[in-house]
Amino acid sequence: MDRRTFLRAAVITTAVPLLGSCGGNDDPVATPAPDATPALQDIAPDAAKGLQVLDAQPELVVGSSRYSFGLLDPDGSPLTDARVTVHAGTDPAAPPQASVPAVWLRGAVEEKAIYVAQIPFTKAGPVFLAAVATTKGGATLKGGVQVDVVTTSTSPLPGQPAVSVRTPTTAAPDGADPLCSRKPVCSMHDISLDAALKSGKPVVVTFSAPAFCATETCGPVVDLVEAAKKSSPAAAHFIHVEAYRKQGAELAPALKAWKFGTEPWTYFVGKDGVVVERLAGAIGAEEITAALAKL
Repeated sequence: MDRRTFLRAAVITTAVPLLGSCGGNDDPVATPAPDATPALQDIAPDAAKGLQVLDAQPELVVGSSRYSFGLLDPDGSPLTDARVTVHAGTDPAAPPQASVPAVWLRGAVEEKAIYVAQIPFTKAGPVFLAAVATTKGGATLKGGVQVDVVTTSTSPLPGQPAVSVRTPTTAAPDGADPLCSRKPVCSMHDISLDAALKSGKPVVVTFSAPAFCATETCGPVVDLVEAAKKSSPAAAHFIHVEAYRKQGAELAPALKAWKFGTEPWTYFVGKDGVVVERLAGAIGAEEITAALAKL
């Protein structure tokens, strides 16, 4: 079942009359079913008029996986600072297999209404998500989306070695055009990634294209990593790799070496060259602080 089918099916509901009547004490009385948990498609029953869930995650992997997403209210405006729960399952007609809270990402992405949840995925394939949000005014909004989960990632996971590859620097741009599409250009092009991984110092590297990002989250990602460098310059080598060459027309060699199909990606690598944390898509300032602490 694709996303449109899921959302359409979610709108179709059947009214069930209550059991019992207005008779005497011997009349049958309605009792709740043993499992009263609603199906996924009933948790978000009117997707056409409700919450719009925008998938902002480049990749989801079997296991506990970070999922970032955007929320728009029925008028199409970003829904910020809401209390959100995400319900997940492989069968929209069945109760959810997991229900987890989501956190609004504060910082440079506040106005974009990006949220993040840590969701346990048990197997690869399509997964249906129903989001329930309570606004600051007390209103409840609901919406659904379908995502795809893969068995494993083609790019390094935490606990695996980072890919050592030469990346453009200010001194040696190596044909990168542009070296950095951010305005103003960020300060994270002092050292190549391969040299940084050999330095015996932790590395924070973000692969992103601020001027060409389709989801409009890459610019804020570079802004947040740049801010982290300025506040903790000795914590690690901070590197930005522009995702595209030739004005956005060609994927950069470093992204091909890391086997990325999308961006942005931000990696936190220990001084031994092993990945400690990776954050895909939009990220928050608090997530960066927590990942730096792991280094």
